[in-house]
Amino acid sequence: MMPHDAAAPTAPLDAVRRSLRNGRTRWRLRAAVVGLATAAGVGLLLILSATYGLDALRFAPAAIVWLRLAVYILLLGAMAWFVARPLVRRLSDERVALYLEEREPTLDGHLVSAVACARSAAGLSPALAERLVSRAAGRCAEVEYGRRVERDALRRAWGGLAGVGAFGALLFLAGPGFVRDGAPLLLTPWSDRPVPYAIEVAPGNVVLPKRADLPVRARLRGFDAERVELAARRGQDGTWRRWPMIAGDSIGRFEIVLFDLQDSTEYYVEAGGLRSPVFRATVRDMPYARRLEHDYRYPAYTGLPVRTVQDAGDIAALRGTRVTVRIWPTVPVPGGAILVGERDTIPLAASGDSALAGEILVREATSYRILLAGPRGELAPGSADYMVDVLEDLPPTVTVTRPGRDLQVTSVEEVFADVSAEDDYGVARLELVYAVNGGPEQVRRLDGGAARRKRVEGGHTFFLEELSLVPGDVIAYYGRARDGRPAGSASRSDIYFLTVRPFDRSYRQADQAGGGGGGEPAIGNALSGPQREIIAATFNLIRDRAARSDAEVREDLATIALAQGRLREQVETLIRRMTSRGVVNIDSTFRAILEALPEAAREMRAAEVELGRREPDAALPPEQRALQQLQRAEAAFREVEVTRGGGGGGGGGDQGRIDELADLFELELDRMQNQYETLQRGRQESADRSVDETLEKLRELARRQQQQVERSRARERGAEAGGGG
Repeated sequence: MMPHDAAAPTAPLDAVRRSLRNGRTRWRLRAAVVGLATAAGVGLLLILSATYGLDALRFAPAAIVWLRLAVYILLLGAMAWFVARPLVRRLSDERVALYLEEREPTLDGHLVSAVACARSAAGLSPALAERLVSRAAGRCAEVEYGRRVERDALRRAWGGLAGVGAFGALLFLAGPGFVRDGAPLLLTPWSDRPVPYAIEVAPGNVVLPKRADLPVRARLRGFDAERVELAARRGQDGTWRRWPMIAGDSIGRFEIVLFDLQDSTEYYVEAGGLRSPVFRATVRDMPYARRLEHDYRYPAYTGLPVRTVQDAGDIAALRGTRVTVRIWPTVPVPGGAILVGERDTIPLAASGDSALAGEILVREATSYRILLAGPRGELAPGSADYMVDVLEDLPPTVTVTRPGRDLQVTSVEEVFADVSAEDDYGVARLELVYAVNGGPEQVRRLDGGAARRKRVEGGHTFFLEELSLVPGDVIAYYGRARDGRPAGSASRSDIYFLTVRPFDRSYRQADQAGGGGGGEPAIGNALSGPQREIIAATFNLIRDRAARSDAEVREDLATIALAQGRLREQVETLIRRMTSRGVVNIDSTFRAILEALPEAAREMRAAEVELGRREPDAALPPEQRALQQLQRAEAAFREVEVTRGGGGGGGGGDQGRIDELADLFELELDRMQNQYETLQRGRQESADRSVDETLEKLRELARRQQQQVERSRARERGAEAGGGG
């Protein structure tokens, strides 16, 4: 250190010493910060490398120990080399003076000269020494006595240290999984953090009776493997044998069964280079369930008799079924129990013939196993684990087998409808439901009240002459069936329509006059066809509503309401144009058309309101009444076609007006392509496209509903095949 010179002034010497002290502090501080940043960077690289190695070695215990030791040693070495070594270095006044002179050129060698003068002051005159020290003190005051040295460099060093720290924190919190899992294992050996990669094996160490089976289940935690093997050896001197395990019902789970254990067995599971601990299954002379038998007592509503299954194991039955489990142990035992779901214990009672019996109520999917009392009365496992599966009682499927399609009939015909229903546990009631012109539904029971059968068929004859129907009237009908469930909802078939048409004489006259060929009316069902699609879509929505989400129901209701609104607008446009041409005073048939169409529009509007309220049940009657009025209008127009084709005399101006109105009606029904409204053609084409899009949405909805029905029926058939009876 710089010696105190009595000949030199105290104040200038103190300024020089103060500058040297500050310079030495700045040197060591910069060295410490830079060393810490460098050591932290080296530490991050070490941890990254070590955690990657742990992940590659599947976090094996030996790898954790050795890599943890390597990280600690290298971290301590980095701290010693980059931090401790620069701090313990001795710094002389001359070296500090040179350091300050290099960082502050304004000192201009005065500080070095003052330090040298102070060390060899004996050979200098006091005046010269005083002048040198004073000049050095003045220059030191200009640089804030060394506090200004390395200011920017220190900021950069602190910034580098903070950056390394922030990057490390981000890496540990949101970095790769192997870093987040491995870093705590390396840096906190005192914590009990579980290893991220492990093989969990059940049942682990267990005591079994002789000749019992050992089901082994393994779960891979934190990793996947294509091949999982069980290694086992029987007896102390047995050789290890390996078997591949079978994938379970969920990802990462595997299982296998070791049958007929007669000696104590050691086993472990290996997968992906990782091995579980070795477990031991100790075999003793203990009672075991030699044979099981089940008596199924189904819920009373099914009407099914008691069913006995011999050599049983797993249970699969309807919810609410009571299953009596009878066990014949290998040796006589004083008692036992049935452990259901690891929490419910059902005692076993003597059942004659050395058997024990207990009853399981099927309420949920679970498992069970038998516990038998040993020589000292202790309960020990006496069987493997068996599954308890709950079978859902699916609703019946209903089909109208005949006629199975929409029909056009006359008002004096007799139409026979045949309905069939199937159910996995028996049909309790089969009905035919029909409504005339959207009126109240009428129900005809078809099963005759007979005993429940899995398949039931029945029929009903519609005597149309007794219903006083006129052309255009409609009968909507469908099949309905129920099973024995107390709270079960009824299943419905598709809905079908019987449409009353005029007698064949009108069609023959129209054909002779060159009308629509093939016996079909000239205009077909341009209005009633879309309305029937709307009714079918609404009916299917009501039928399948329980199986669809609220969002799907809202979307379907909006589609049906939009289709109904488009059709109503089309009818109202037709009404306005016919009214503007004075139809009422020309022909009585056109008056009938003009009476039916406004009534149809009113019913359509009522249906739209109910659909908007999300009440499809209330929308169905007005939809059917609208269909009735549309069909009456179409039937009336067919009479006009007959009149035109028959050349019914006169040929005057009224006949020309009738022909003109007939052409107008037919053109309006032809998807609103009105050739007379030339000024509005562009707007009309846009409306046509809108109607087409709406009808296409309705047809797509019908396709989706039909696909859903087919999938539901396929699931029902599969469930019946797998768990029926």
